[in-house]
Amino acid sequence: MSIPRQHIIAHAPVRICDLGGWTDTWFAGHGRICSLAVAPGVTVEITMAASTTPTDTITVEAVNYGRTMRYPDDMNEHPLLVAAIAELPPPIGATLTIRVAAQLPPGCATGTSAAVAVALLAGLAACHGNHPSAGELARLAHQLETDRLGLQSGIQDQIGAAYGGCNDITMSAYPTATVHSLRLSSQTVAQLNQQMVLFYLGKPHISSAIHQQVITRFESTPTAQQLLDPLRQIASAGGHAIANGDLVTFGLLMRQNTEAQRALHPMLISADVDDIITLATQHDALGWKVNGAGGDGGSLAVLCSASQSQRDAFVAVVQQHLPHVKAIPVQFSPNGVQVSIHPKEQLR
Repeated sequence: MSIPRQHIIAHAPVRICDLGGWTDTWFAGHGRICSLAVAPGVTVEITMAASTTPTDTITVEAVNYGRTMRYPDDMNEHPLLVAAIAELPPPIGATLTIRVAAQLPPGCATGTSAAVAVALLAGLAACHGNHPSAGELARLAHQLETDRLGLQSGIQDQIGAAYGGCNDITMSAYPTATVHSLRLSSQTVAQLNQQMVLFYLGKPHISSAIHQQVITRFESTPTAQQLLDPLRQIASAGGHAIANGDLVTFGLLMRQNTEAQRALHPMLISADVDDIITLATQHDALGWKVNGAGGDGGSLAVLCSASQSQRDAFVAVVQQHLPHVKAIPVQFSPNGVQVSIHPKEQLR
């Protein structure tokens, strides 16, 4: 079999402002989520060639961790990458060099691991000449975390990375969902790009561990399910607001969602988040949303005032008072995972 020498590049965005998050989990049963896909995200580069050794080889460079590893023997600390390669192994007779890089810090609570899984699966599928749909990539990436690795994971992170854009997600029964992509006006996109700031709180969070804390509370509190209803309602209203270009209402719903997360479990909102919220209020920010599961670490998305000077002053005062917090500019990503293939000479 002829193995084409190819350089495959897969880009996937991450998601922020996940209104209705927590309702996309198995213990919620059904849910409604509205989220935004943004760049910078994740890039996976795969170089495929014919193997020159009796056994096929796969080398993986995890850029963010400064490690180059041989699959699977050296990869105990990167089970998600191992699971993705096992799910879609390369063609027989091929050798792969895989480079994985995320432009956001690990544990940023923006669904980065899901974006890595989506991008890597898309790249591995391209090695076979296949191009799965966004829905199929989202499903496979979710199964990697839940079925293969036994982790706690909702469904929205994988959907955000695979579909991109602004998604109104209705989960009828876990994990089955309908994805409605909302079309945002060019003016709304420009406003989001100008006013949205992502604050990394200086340390990673571990999403699966935070999920377990909330699950424990659900199992011990019979009325806990009622705490999810406001989140579902906020997500529905948020989709309508942003589709209509009403960022004032969208910002208000971001704030309401953060408080609904606090009601779900007080540990989901950290002291750093509360400090940033205080400063955001003083600088007329429209809204703020703890990304993902929340907890001690991760990130906070803030929809700033339309005034550029107010935004700049706010970012400056946050970094003055909380020097360990990093402000990261983000841009709305209308596209989900994108794959490009650069063929080279044919090798045998």
